[in-house]
Amino acid sequence: MFNQEYLPCNRQIHIKLSDEELKMIQMGFKNMSAYIRKMAIDGYYIKVDFTEIHELAKMMCIDSRNINQIAKAANTYGWVDEKIIADMKAEHEKVLETVKQYFDKLLEIM
Repeated sequence: MFNQEYLPCNRQIHIKLSDEELKMIQMGFKNMSAYIRKMAIDGYYIKVDFTEIHELAKMMCIDSRNINQIAKAANTYGWVDEKIIADMKAEHEKVLETVKQYFDKLLEIM
């Protein structure tokens, strides 16, 4: 296996690509040379999009804030309206279902 430290590159190779292949390589890569080197050595490159995880994290933050607010109200006043708890539970179940769907989708990939 190659050392991950920087090694000076003093050899050149030339390859021909179709316009379609070139577009695919350039998508999301700032350095085509590094990408081609990575593919030649390891044979694969995995690009992970964390957009959905970011959205899940936001949903979970909102959910936990709501739970904390209900706990604070319960500790302050000694009770919380049942409708508020029922609404909160329904929202919490939606968040859990969304998280479950996301991880099920990830498991299909692996």
